[in-house]
Amino acid sequence: MLSAKLAAFPRVIVELGMGDGRLLESLAKSDPRCLHIGVELDAEQCNNASSRLALDNVLVVNRSFEELIPEFANGSVERFVEVLPDPAYIDEKKSEKWKPLYALAYQKLRRGGTFQIVTELTDELLQPVGDSEFTRWKEWLTSTFSSLGFVISGVHEGAPAHYATRCLDQFRGDSERIRLVTLDLAKQ
Repeated sequence: MLSAKLAAFPRVIVELGMGDGRLLESLAKSDPRCLHIGVELDAEQCNNASSRLALDNVLVVNRSFEELIPEFANGSVERFVEVLPDPAYIDEKKSEKWKPLYALAYQKLRRGGTFQIVTELTDELLQPVGDSEFTRWKEWLTSTFSSLGFVISGVHEGAPAHYATRCLDQFRGDSERIRLVTLDLAKQ
């Protein structure tokens, strides 16, 4: 089914961890000539999103990133989007485990393709996150993704205003203890 859908659209955008599918729906409605693929491991969230998303340019996939990303041809994806990834996919202490996944995603991007990641930093004791800690963390993120070949085209505090997910809605209400950053990455 994936290959048939891919053949029908000139461009592909993949949301990793689509959750409730609200962001995927918004992206798909804004660009109907592009295939939007939502990947989610949680079967219940996938079922809920599938029942809501009756769009011809949307494909909801109930699988892990690790299983699906290798199926894309190198240079075939225009854009990856990942909002609030599980710490297993972004945590500094676990970076040696997740870096290969992002390196693989880099290979799957077409030249000029982008990867946008919205992620968060919290204090282990849920205290406010200071500016110096936040700045160090952003520098670590940019250094890490640069080392994988990505060009950093933007680093912005917060999430894009038009992005809506259940977790983003919740996290935006506690901006002192949950500091969000958006990384805009590109493949040259």
